[in-house]
Amino acid sequence: MLALASPLFAQTADNPEEEMMASEIAEQEAIEEDSDGSLDDATNSIDVKRVLSGIGLSTDIRVGYFESEIDDRDNSELNDNLAAARWRFRSEYGFTNYLRVVGRVAGICSNEDCSHNLVLEESIPTTNGLANGDITIDEGYFQWTRLEKFDIALGRMQTKFVSRGGVFSKSLDRNDSHNTNVNWTDGLHAVFRSRNGWYPHLILQRNSPDGASNVRREPLNFENSGARISYFFSVENLERTPLFLQRTFDISYLPESLLKDGILSGRREDYYAVVVRSANRWPERNDGPRLRIASELGYAPETQTRAAAGLTGDGDADGLAWNVSVSLMELKPNHSIGVNYGRVGAGWLLSPQYRQNESSAEFRYQWRKNRSLAFDFRIRQREELEQLVLSDRKHRELDFYLRFTWGGTIK
Repeated sequence: MLALASPLFAQTADNPEEEMMASEIAEQEAIEEDSDGSLDDATNSIDVKRVLSGIGLSTDIRVGYFESEIDDRDNSELNDNLAAARWRFRSEYGFTNYLRVVGRVAGICSNEDCSHNLVLEESIPTTNGLANGDITIDEGYFQWTRLEKFDIALGRMQTKFVSRGGVFSKSLDRNDSHNTNVNWTDGLHAVFRSRNGWYPHLILQRNSPDGASNVRREPLNFENSGARISYFFSVENLERTPLFLQRTFDISYLPESLLKDGILSGRREDYYAVVVRSANRWPERNDGPRLRIASELGYAPETQTRAAAGLTGDGDADGLAWNVSVSLMELKPNHSIGVNYGRVGAGWLLSPQYRQNESSAEFRYQWRKNRSLAFDFRIRQREELEQLVLSDRKHRELDFYLRFTWGGTIK
């Protein structure tokens, strides 16, 4: 985890706050080592474990080869492949033990485009984030922290609320910059550190009229002034028990953002959704072979009409979404495997990793050498749940990737 490797976190101060947090730090790092996917996949920008001081510089790069075979709705068959790399350079400075400023530059280079275009936009230019060849600032924020009490950050940051059950870091609602994508959250993120292990999170996110800065799927639309701020609330417990690694409850509220009829001239409604997430373990240890199970269940009560979703029939689109992951950790030292299956209704519009009206079955192998180097192999089958109107068949897609991730400190 790059943030934890930074010199900003290498020094500790002789004060009561640091002593009070020592056991929580050790416990949290053990959880992250055991169950956060492939390097930095589960870390919010403002996650801080130790008192801050001085300057820290860090970098990471993720390189992958991606290929997919598509059976499209018009009976055509397509094959697509891409070699791509995402790089990021991060700097941070601690003014005091309680205040720091962070900035990061991120870019994507591929065999299709590696032109290094500087993009400084409020919304992402593609469905998933930056386009190939783009460079942007994906972090730029001030953070005020009192370790055992709260963290408050203001600016551009990464927000991630994911399952922590082994080799997967899946999310139905919020996971900025997953895989090789680059996207972000503009706004405020506050965390209040309760002594009972349950941490409330509040995110106020600013949305551009041109679109969101992270993945929000159509027919969500932010042109209306009332949709400019969206709200996210989460209560999460990451304290280990004999059974649980994680327990989370999320609420997303996006006022005046849902185009009920799928068109700008139609009805506009509030979109809100609830997610329950858990990760379980057996046996109770962090080394040797072990089983990790994670699950998410989400529901959006107000969705677009079936007609707006391109489906036959009356009424609204299905707002139910869920997924389950099972991971066998360290079958051999540093080698783990996992399977994931999910089903997402046409009315679920928040997930960056699951498309609406689709089922997804995935197998993943992971070699995690240490906290700085990982290799992942994935093969995945996706299929539409319901066939769209005016299409000859359901869309089906088989894809795989080979991916390396490396991260380290410069200073």
